[in-house]
Amino acid sequence: MKRYQSAEQNDIAMIHETSLKILEEVGIIMTYEPACQLLARHGAKIDGQKVFFPRALVEEKIRLAPSSFTLYSRDPGKNVLFNTEDTHYCGPGGSCFVEDLDQGRRPSKKEDFINLIRLYQSMDLIEMHHVPCEMNDVDPAVRNRMVVYETMKYSDKPLMPFMFTEEEARDCIAMAALPFGGLDAVKNKKPVLLADPCTVTPLCYDDKALATLMVFAEYGQIQLINSLAMAGATAPVTLAGSAAVQNAEILAGIVLAQCVNPGTPVIYSASSSNANMRTCSLTVGSPECTLMSLLNAQMAKSYGLPCRISGSITDSKCFDPQLGYESMMNLMSAEMAGGNFILHGGGIMATYDTVSFEKSMIDYELMGMVRRIHRGIEVSEETLAFNVIKEVGPRGGFLTEEHTFEHFREEHYQPFISDFRNVAQWESDGRKTVAERANAKWKEMLESYVQPDFPKELDNDLKKYLSV
Repeated sequence: MKRYQSAEQNDIAMIHETSLKILEEVGIIMTYEPACQLLARHGAKIDGQKVFFPRALVEEKIRLAPSSFTLYSRDPGKNVLFNTEDTHYCGPGGSCFVEDLDQGRRPSKKEDFINLIRLYQSMDLIEMHHVPCEMNDVDPAVRNRMVVYETMKYSDKPLMPFMFTEEEARDCIAMAALPFGGLDAVKNKKPVLLADPCTVTPLCYDDKALATLMVFAEYGQIQLINSLAMAGATAPVTLAGSAAVQNAEILAGIVLAQCVNPGTPVIYSASSSNANMRTCSLTVGSPECTLMSLLNAQMAKSYGLPCRISGSITDSKCFDPQLGYESMMNLMSAEMAGGNFILHGGGIMATYDTVSFEKSMIDYELMGMVRRIHRGIEVSEETLAFNVIKEVGPRGGFLTEEHTFEHFREEHYQPFISDFRNVAQWESDGRKTVAERANAKWKEMLESYVQPDFPKELDNDLKKYLSV
């Protein structure tokens, strides 16, 4: 599939130039002293709480960030190779509520977290975990480490926990490193964990994000340097102006990571959208959100960096047409833009507020469809099938041809929960809606879930980090 672009190359250059002016003349607020001291040693100007980044410093450090790198998994078959071409899906992250047809919307608990990890472990297209929902019933003092423990217990895919302190960042890396021989075995050799230090738009980083960023850079672990600007609220109302602010924030984080450890793997992580100007709240189901996703990919590619784009997200609060068309619009644009790390690949509704068990099933269907579209149409002597056409001839049938049996499974997408039958067949099966089918599907998947190998020794070593 050819990439779809929302801006000309000259436009990308103008946004870059404006971001450099912002960094050099407006500055970024950083109050974390270790970050300020390090940046000053590399040529940044510190004036009170503001850090000013000279153009030469920014351009020098961006060139140090690699274009490709591998995220290692306990199961080597689930390693993820990031580059500027391939697309990988990650589960949802950050919601404080969950929803299903049986219990409705409710504050999420540890049980919900585990069930969602088990579901995403069973989905081949989901290659990594974020924090699918908050464990609101777990002590916040140990919650982020518990995320690592429970994810590693129920999945052998890589993960991206939240981290709010330097100590938590170090502990989470140490926990993820245990299956690989510990910290010394992974430091600057094997990225085994992801982080997403986020900016405070406009033009600010808090101390917790900077501490996480610097620890991950120190150990050579992967991080998504993330900005979510709201056009019209925390950034200029124009999308170009919002993109310039967002880009300046991300570049500042990349520069700091490379000052800590040249060659630190980073993913350009932009998730900006626009504010609802009637309520001043974030909206993600808008066409402006899609346009920003397309632009974000172009910005990342211009720096030779893998990019993160948000996937199947929607502002809808229920199973209505809005949920469907916004989710598909965002997911399809992420793939068309050439997104390399699709965060919130499934399950998100109500503008990041809620993760739905049923929507996780529906979004997995969307991922499969989008992947099939991305694969395109193969044209060859075999697929043109002239000899078959000649043999069958006019008014013939292809259903029983050997050529059909050889190719239909890979040529035609096979539905996950969509109903491709005729009306009579659908009615005879109870006239089930897609939400009802999704409800049955996630329960079936949990019933058939098989836990990956989780050695007792690893279990015991991980639990040592859970005491408070």
